Amino acid sequence: MYVARAELVLARADHWPLGKPVLDPDPLEQVAAAFAEVRTEDGEEAELVVDLLPVPGPAVARRRRRLLVRASRRGPTAFGEQLASGGRGGGPLSQVWDVLSGPGGKRTGGAGGSRLPRQSDLTDGVGKFAPGAQVFALQVLVRCTARHPARARARLHQVMAALQALRGQNALVPVGPRVGGWRPYSDVWWRRRSFDRRFARGDFAPARRRQWVTWQEVAVLLKPPTVHCTAQNIQRTGGVVPPAPAGLPTWTGQKEVLPLGYVTGADGRRRLAGAYAQDLLFGSSLGKSGFGKTELALVQFAARAYAGDGGLLFDPHRTAWLRIKPYLAHPALADRIWEVDLSRMRDGDLMACWNPLSMEGRRLDEVQEIVGAVVGAISSAHSWGERATRARTILSNAVRTLAELSHLLIQDGHPELQPTVFQIGTLLEDEDWRKAVLAHLPQSTSRYWTRSFANVEPAAMNTVTNVLYRFSSSRSLRAFLGSPRSGYDLRRALAISAVVGLCPSGTGESDELICALLLFDLFREGMARASLPADQMLPTMWSWVDELTSVDGASHGYVAKILEQLRKYELRFVGMTQMVMRLSDSTRQALMQNQSWLSATGADADEASFVAKRMPGIDPATIQQIDRYCYIQSVQLHGKRTAPFRVEGVAVSDVFADYHNPEGLKALDQAIDANVQRRPVTDILDGLDRLDDAILAHLTRRASDGAHRPAGSGDVVHRLPRPTHPTQKG
Repeated sequence: MYVARAELVLARADHWPLGKPVLDPDPLEQVAAAFAEVRTEDGEEAELVVDLLPVPGPAVARRRRRLLVRASRRGPTAFGEQLASGGRGGGPLSQVWDVLSGPGGKRTGGAGGSRLPRQSDLTDGVGKFAPGAQVFALQVLVRCTARHPARARARLHQVMAALQALRGQNALVPVGPRVGGWRPYSDVWWRRRSFDRRFARGDFAPARRRQWVTWQEVAVLLKPPTVHCTAQNIQRTGGVVPPAPAGLPTWTGQKEVLPLGYVTGADGRRRLAGAYAQDLLFGSSLGKSGFGKTELALVQFAARAYAGDGGLLFDPHRTAWLRIKPYLAHPALADRIWEVDLSRMRDGDLMACWNPLSMEGRRLDEVQEIVGAVVGAISSAHSWGERATRARTILSNAVRTLAELSHLLIQDGHPELQPTVFQIGTLLEDEDWRKAVLAHLPQSTSRYWTRSFANVEPAAMNTVTNVLYRFSSSRSLRAFLGSPRSGYDLRRALAISAVVGLCPSGTGESDELICALLLFDLFREGMARASLPADQMLPTMWSWVDELTSVDGASHGYVAKILEQLRKYELRFVGMTQMVMRLSDSTRQALMQNQSWLSATGADADEASFVAKRMPGIDPATIQQIDRYCYIQSVQLHGKRTAPFRVEGVAVSDVFADYHNPEGLKALDQAIDANVQRRPVTDILDGLDRLDDAILAHLTRRASDGAHRPAGSGDVVHRLPRPTHPTQKG
């Protein structure tokens, strides 16, 4: 590698200024163009070093006085030419001429026989060192490296030529010998050693004394490139964003703080900042895919899990859960980790089960909540709206009937016979099975089936049965929803502060349906806390929902209800989405109105404009140009909203490196099997195939025994294998 060196100094006396700063066009564009020619892939380098040291005020004042004395001796001038001289203001010959001319001679001055210097002459004499000027000593070093000496010198000349944009009454020129075409600059042996020492160590020793400039002369080299600099090899700053508030706590693992990412304060210190958990209720993380929203959510998810709070990670793609799972394989969390992975569909895979119609641990008057959740999820996921009123009526009565049947079977001591959503089709299509069920239910329930159901049009019936057939076409959904007893019970998860991973991937076209069911269940269980005593301490549950746009499309308003109604029940919600404008109006308004933490990363023009309106002082272009894994955030701090500040992303592998335990995944899976009672898929499906006949056989025996007592509205079932509510005992 060959090196070319040059040190630039002022061409004229230091009081002559360089050119006035100009922003359009930006002088840095020429500098950037010179650096664009450097082939970094070949090992070439080009470096421009600008060193400034402040000059003390007394030294500047002494320099100013010397310049004033010299200006007064030179006399008045006009455009550099001396007009006249006399008295103390002229040279020796002019003083002799004054003496010889005597009192009667022609004079060019006024009283006293000599013309006083004009103010413009004095200003011209001191130049840029007028009173109040901020002066710095300057050192400029240029060093270029290349594989051929000619290329190294070519890059050197390009950089020096770019600095000619600073030329004014003064200019920057290289020092060193100049003999014909031989111009080695600082590469000569008597300058090279000093140059390299200053370049490597940062010593300040310019080749010529008193290289003084004002900050205005070199401001173009110190500022960032402006919008008028169109060079492509510019590292943009991303706009002006205030530093992080000094009051933000530094996260070191304390329970009361939620990590936000790395911030740089006004003092230049870089730290992992956080926000107080009590100040954060609902949050939104917005921006492009691949810019780090999910990674930040995983850091927060793990932090709250180790802090003792419950956590629910809704991951439609399953990748986030698989990434965080090795960091949760710790004995302290083993009995709290739950997993629902609907991508498990092979016979030997273990699956957690959930029966939305289960009445274990519930009163009979809670049937209406189950009806609302199931019917609302199915109708919203399939966009029935108000046009499918008959289908909604059929489905509502079917769910009510089966929920009451579940309550009856539990009272009989057979929770393993509770019907599932797949028995809805049996109830609608098998008349003998339906009659056997209705014989054991109250008249108010059977009235619809005996009076109105016979007149239902086939089209309305087909609307419901088509949904059920789509359910049955998914092997993973049949396994997840096909067990009479629930291993996944969100009420129990809330009570024990479980750390839950929900991965509804692999269900095909029924993705929206299962997402809607799970989200409705979250809202229902959150609202169930309203019945608990007001003075009872509720465990906090945090929910992170990735791909909120797709989930919101299935929920049809329930995300907004969570944001509006669950604040007082210690349920926190953070939504992540790429396109906030695609959220429904109700969800978007509720999210923006109630969020206490707003995080934004790169976005297009429309999304950036929407977010910028919620972040005072931030330009939409700043949000558009923000780098990957960087964010602009605003949070609640002690009840007050902070100004937006810049945050750098933090990786799970950095924060929880000591907790990474891939060898413990086997033990963790065994703990999950016990926590949610996972069973092989083939066993679940075999039991589902036999469930209709098993229910019918039990009802037949019950009828033969003369047991026709309808379920009472006040009965509560207490045949649970473990507590399902903080106020109930199994």
